[in-house]
Parts: sequence; C-alpha cells; structure tokens
Amino acid sequence: MLDRTELHRQFARIFLPQPLQLVAALALFTFSSLPAFACSRLLWNGPDNQVIVGRTMDWAYPFEDNLYIMPRGDTVTGGTKTNPLSWTVKYGSVTSSFSGWLSKQGPFTIDDGAADGINEKGFAAHFLFLSGSQYEKRNPAKPAVSTLRWVRYLLDNFATVEEALAGMDQIQIVPSHIGSNPMDFHVAIEDKSGDSAIIEFVDGQRVIHHGRNFTVMTNDPPYDVQIQELKQYKPFGGQKGLPGNIGSNERFARLEYFSRYLPQTKDPEKAVAQVFSVMRTVASPVGAPYQDGATYPTWWFSISDLKNGVYYYDWVENSNTIKVNLNFIDFSEGSGIRWLNPRLPDISGLVNDHFKPITASAQ
Repeated sequence: MLDRTELHRQFARIFLPQPLQLVAALALFTFSSLPAFACSRLLWNGPDNQVIVGRTMDWAYPFEDNLYIMPRGDTVTGGTKTNPLSWTVKYGSVTSSFSGWLSKQGPFTIDDGAADGINEKGFAAHFLFLSGSQYEKRNPAKPAVSTLRWVRYLLDNFATVEEALAGMDQIQIVPSHIGSNPMDFHVAIEDKSGDSAIIEFVDGQRVIHHGRNFTVMTNDPPYDVQIQELKQYKPFGGQKGLPGNIGSNERFARLEYFSRYLPQTKDPEKAVAQVFSVMRTVASPVGAPYQDGATYPTWWFSISDLKNGVYYYDWVENSNTIKVNLNFIDFSEGSGIRWLNPRLPDISGLVNDHFKPITASAQ
C-alpha cells in the first residue's frame, strides 16, 4: 500500500504532464470569467423502495473528470489552512472527480474535487455551484473541511442522511479558492431509505432542508428563493408557461414538473432510464448559447441507484453509458485507489474491470 505522500506523487506524475506554473496561470485566467450557470440534481423515490438520483455537470468547458474507487482505511484531512479535520475512511465509494484538472491549477491533490459519488452503504452526495455562498464565521477551534473535500468527507464517513447532518454539526465548511476565486457550493445528500437533505450557506448561516420532499436542486438562487420563483409558472399556480431555457430557476421548474409524472415502475433498469429521461430535459446542448451569448453545455450525467448500489455515468461526447456496480468492488483497507477515464469512447456497459491503480499511466 502506498503512503499518502507517494500516492500524491504518483497522482501528479499522471495528471501533470505540463509545467504547473504555466497551466495554472492559464486556468486562473479562464476560470475567473465564468458565471455560475451549472448543474442540476433530481431525487426520485419509487415503489419497492427504489431510490434513484440523477445529476448533470454543466460548465463552459470540461474538467477532464475521472472516476475513482476510494477504499476504506485511508487517512484524509480537511484541506484547510487552520485546524483541518482528519479522518480515516469508514466506507468505500465511487466518485466522479476533477482532481486531475485541479492538480494543474495549484497545490491540489487526489483528495480534492470529488463533485459526485455514492458509497457502499447506498449514501450519495453531490455538490453544485451556488455563487455568493456566505459561510459561517470561522471558529479556529472547530475542525474544518474545505468545499473541495466536502463530498469526500460525507461519502467517507456516513451511511445515512441523519448521520451526515449530525456530523456536519461537529465541523465547519470553509471555501476553497483557485487564486482569488472561491469554490462556492451547496450540497445534496440522499440515502437508500429515500431520505434527502440540501445544505447551503446563506448570510453566514448554514441552512438545511431535510426530508424526502426535497428532491430538486440546481444553482442560484438559494433553495428558499427557488421555491418562491417556482410559483410564477402555471403548473405551480402562476401565469407563465413551463420555461424551456437553461437558466437555473427554469431547470428547477422542469425537474419539479416532469418528475411528478414518472411511471411507478419496480424495474430498476426502467427506473434508471426514466430518471435519465427527465435529466435530459434540463441538459444544455453542446454549442447552445445562454442569454449572454456564452455556452455552458452539459458534459456528463450521473445516475445513482442507491437501493442496488449501481453508479451510471454518461459522457455526452460518447455514445455509450457506463456503469459501476459497487457490490463487486473490493473496498478493503490496502486495496488502493483505482481510477478510470470515463471519457474513453471505446468503453461501455459494466466497467468495473477497467479501473487501474493510481500508479498506472494515463491513457
């Protein structure tokens, strides 16, 4: 088993083929000009205890996302300058992460950048951008976790939404930065019982929306305002027709509306396909202009089947959907972090056997 220092060295050898300083300077220039129009999440609780979660990743350019198998037993820290939390991974997980891209922007490692994932207990977590998040005043005596390690912290440590919310009471979330740009996120979590929570930081306070009814999350504005804006549309009592644009509140309305009409199937493959169909109503096509003329396309979809422990991933520039079955993964301590490039065009279906140790070269 590699120690953590050697693991990070191997990770850097794979994902840093260019001089760090030049790449970081270019990335900071491009990142600083981006607005926060990105990503959607939907939870569907169906018959026979089915719990299916979908999300999209939308941005002006792709983040070279990879999939990772994270085993039990590793020691991870919160990644903050003052009093970072330290924990030993309790539950193995599969994550979608842009840690490789982040490693080219500054002193980030494989522990940073997990945006989405599911653990072996059927608990899932996803961060989406929420610009202007205002975090709690820093209490240096309280252990902290950075926003870029928030999803990892949740997946590594908790089996249920209730456990995760209790754990959040013991720490502080601190924004990560790329240069002067804060990585501002809100997080949605779910477990295989169908429980759900959305966690945001508004006006310096942590705001939690907890319950099975909190099924939709997009981006700005915060959730309470989204619910108020929803009332302007006819299906929710207003005068406007159901919107078709890609703005955050418009995607929110479509997910709320279409998810109400999903057939109540007990077939898990059909259930996954149906959630995919709703998620595609909020996807932004490649090249489609937003209201400011820029483009923020959807780069990938994920679907988490929490009851059956299967993680589906669809890279939009490929014609294939891939899936990872967590029931056939060795998550034991010492089994090592493994990774997969899900953007490869020649992989499809079940891809458990395609993961490679982190020491393997990038393909």
